[in-house]
Amino acid sequence: MHIDVGRASFPVIRKWFLFEELQYWALLIGLTLILLSPLQILFTGAALQALLRRIFYRHTSLGFHGIFFVPLLYFRSGRFRLMFHGESTHDRVYFEAKQVSFRIDPFFLLLGRLRLVNLKLKDPYLEYINRMESHKKNRFLPARHRIELKRAHITGGRLFVRDETMTPVYRLEMTGIELDNMDLDIGTPIDFLFRTERGEAEFASGRIEIGQTRGVGFIRLRDVAWTEIASLEKLPFTGRLALSVSHTGGSRSRSVQGQISATAAPGAAGVPGESTASIASIKDPHKSLNNVNFQFDIDWNDYGVTLDLGLQRLIGKILDNADAGWLGQGIVIGGRGVFEILKKPEA
Repeated sequence: MHIDVGRASFPVIRKWFLFEELQYWALLIGLTLILLSPLQILFTGAALQALLRRIFYRHTSLGFHGIFFVPLLYFRSGRFRLMFHGESTHDRVYFEAKQVSFRIDPFFLLLGRLRLVNLKLKDPYLEYINRMESHKKNRFLPARHRIELKRAHITGGRLFVRDETMTPVYRLEMTGIELDNMDLDIGTPIDFLFRTERGEAEFASGRIEIGQTRGVGFIRLRDVAWTEIASLEKLPFTGRLALSVSHTGGSRSRSVQGQISATAAPGAAGVPGESTASIASIKDPHKSLNNVNFQFDIDWNDYGVTLDLGLQRLIGKILDNADAGWLGQGIVIGGRGVFEILKKPEA
């Protein structure tokens, strides 16, 4: 009887190599965990807060109940609070949220870029007191694509802004902020309006909605008074407006088109809070005679500015490209009046 030793021993040799490979990976993982354990202890809630307080103790307050998992580059926290105290000439920022979580993409980190993925904020509140001219903060913005948020979700958000660089002091408040699958480039912060899958918020007595459907994005602002936009009780022009925008494009530029329509004050004849013309304009922009149409392109290289200046440039584009008939001239005149009141220096 003949026994093939080579064939009989092959499974044994294969199992031996597999066992050796498993031992190698177990040893590697074990050493990694041992080396990372001091770093993981440093990134626990209490230790991390103590470290940041020691570094930024004069300017920042931080408190949270959570941990940063170093091997997974994942942060999760409850009762998160962050405050930049600011001085008489510096901005004051206060942020809190019931829950905060996000993951850092390791691939982009190796490329020298920071991308926070699946950022989730539950019931966040942001209070921003602006004391420094916005154009002076542009130099602190990173280059485009250097710091980004990807697929962020915000539920139950609130925002309060007080701009002390303006006379009189400008105030803005938004509630009921809901954002799903929001992408944001910190280098061009205004772009989140064009890169969010779905979003909505209450603004003054009106409502703003953003989103995308089948590759076409939209921005809608409904039933907001000129006085509420300008944060002034008395203006030489009154009334309310509705804005409807659609946009397409990619990460370099966007093509924008839309309409502005006048609306009736709440309690006017017809549907409370909206005029027949505004409803018709939303359904079919060509049915309203007082519509103001506009169309233009956005080059993101021109929007590497703070959020408020980015919004200012966007509004300026709308007014510069407004195509209004004689019935729509009042909307354009009113819009330019508010724009001149709120316009900030850009240099």
